[in-house]
Amino acid sequence: MTDASEPRAGRKRDPQRDRDLVRAAQELLAEVGYDKMTIEAVAARIGAGKATVYRRWKTKSELVIDAVRAFDWDVAAPDTGTLREDLFALARIFMERNPLRDGVLAGMATAMARDATIRHAVDEVVDRPRHDAFATILTNAHARAEISRADGWENVRDIFPAMLFYRVAIRSGPVDDGFVRDIIDDLTIPLLTRTPT
Repeated sequence: MTDASEPRAGRKRDPQRDRDLVRAAQELLAEVGYDKMTIEAVAARIGAGKATVYRRWKTKSELVIDAVRAFDWDVAAPDTGTLREDLFALARIFMERNPLRDGVLAGMATAMARDATIRHAVDEVVDRPRHDAFATILTNAHARAEISRADGWENVRDIFPAMLFYRVAIRSGPVDDGFVRDIIDDLTIPLLTRTPT
């Protein structure tokens, strides 16, 4: 929880009530998005008053950040022994679907564009584990002499998540092993293994 979730003196906090509020916030973010979600609606969803929410979070953005953090975002870097298979394993992690989690992120898109605090929190909680896993894959590939350097690949790192978002959100196209294979074999590996100029 954020600092705002520290209990005030007096009545003991109910951890289940905290979880229920976070879940309600997640559901509303997925259903109506950040802009239309209100503290009153979150409270009403669990049959509480808005003061119940404000005792725990000072602002809507603090509640939303905790709603994002409540999901499991940990990513263990694959280590299959080859760059190609490591990239496939990481891509499959990106492809794992969680309808509520995906809906929350979609519902927060406008907030992330406007609010630096929310954008930073999502970067640290959601993007950072995946970036770190990609960096570990490249470090291992460099140690195996599969690539000439392990760092400086930020643009290549973003190819798959960017194309995945475009495929799903814009084109509504299929996301399957063939899609992943094309990105890895036709784009990612050729870029990572090209001869330095």
